[in-house]
Amino acid sequence: MSRVSKALLNFYFLIFFWFWFIVIWIFIVVFRTLFFKHVKKIIKKTFFPKRKTSVFYLEVFGPESAGNKYRSRKWVEVLRENNFKAKSVYVFEHREYLQLTSHKSSMPFFFIAFLWFRFLHILGSAFYDIVIVRRELLQFNDYGNLFFEKFLSSVHDKRILDFDDDITAAKNEPRQISLFGKLLLESPRKFSASLKYYTAFLPGSRYLKDLLTEWRPEINDSQILILPTCVDYEKYAPKNYAVINQQPVIGWVGASGNLKSLMTVIPALNNLSRKYNFRLLVICDHPLEIGANFPIEFIRWNQKYEVEQILLIDIGIMPLANSKTQKGKCGFKLIQYMGCGVVSMATALTANNDIIDDCENGFLIPPDADWTTYFEKIFYLKDQYMEIGNKAIKKIKSAYSFNSQTKNLVGFLNQIEKDNQ
Repeated sequence: MSRVSKALLNFYFLIFFWFWFIVIWIFIVVFRTLFFKHVKKIIKKTFFPKRKTSVFYLEVFGPESAGNKYRSRKWVEVLRENNFKAKSVYVFEHREYLQLTSHKSSMPFFFIAFLWFRFLHILGSAFYDIVIVRRELLQFNDYGNLFFEKFLSSVHDKRILDFDDDITAAKNEPRQISLFGKLLLESPRKFSASLKYYTAFLPGSRYLKDLLTEWRPEINDSQILILPTCVDYEKYAPKNYAVINQQPVIGWVGASGNLKSLMTVIPALNNLSRKYNFRLLVICDHPLEIGANFPIEFIRWNQKYEVEQILLIDIGIMPLANSKTQKGKCGFKLIQYMGCGVVSMATALTANNDIIDDCENGFLIPPDADWTTYFEKIFYLKDQYMEIGNKAIKKIKSAYSFNSQTKNLVGFLNQIEKDNQ
């Protein structure tokens, strides 16, 4: 894109943004002037006293995402089964998302469309009792000094933020703001600053809860529910270790953005290949394109067949770098492996330490350690894989399944509804 056309595009986006900024603030003033939240409460108590509690999820990812499935869409189904009215909405299908974020020149169109759809979503959520925002209201868009969060707060008095990553670390907050960013009122601390606009929180791990209480020390425990990302694998037969292939399969499941974590154990796998015959199975949206001393197989991740894909793995791994961003991970790979009865190895950081009971239902590797000797140890224990896998399933069923967490979420939402009546 030429310099002139880029400048023109930025100019058009600037005009469009300020148009939306003014429109949103007009709506904010109108909703506040009409005391909309109070009127809504009076109408509900007067005309619909026995109406089901209603929950509206504002999801940032499309239905092809595991996050959409396991942190919003599946919970909508569960809440409906437990006498709630529930709905989840998102902005883009995965194909549309890829098209609009494929190049810097297309990002303004992504922002423009996201603003429009999110505006409609917030209006559509107006007569729901509770709104749950997944991660952030405007994806990648830190402009406008949190004007959409302010808009949402003018519509709802029960606003919950659901997050399963340390998003402040992922965004490298506080960030340096360019002159163009200043013209668009870009926030250097969008995520952490947005927390004051929520009345309750669903962090995905104990570590994220601790961070939340650092960011907002005035929050009390009744406003927070640790809600791990859950699975519902009970209907599937678990991993069968009765016959282990002569070439064991070490497997990794994840998005291509996290392949850098897998790269941290490639040297250990190269060392291991000098003594053992194995292959690495990468289940992802993009292959791992590296040279290695062992065979690497790629399977494109498919939500419909994810369990069948995971059951191809003999040893599931979740290596993490010892960094702030990686510490914010909530261990969903482990939950998936262990929920299928697959023997698992993971870096001993934050949520992983809560999920795995070391040497009982999985194995924890010290941060920054060489994984070579740990792989050898686990290869040696192959006669115990079935027992370890069964214990892993038991742990997931007890703490990381939808059945085990339903009572907690239902109770939390009912208490929020009761406290604000």
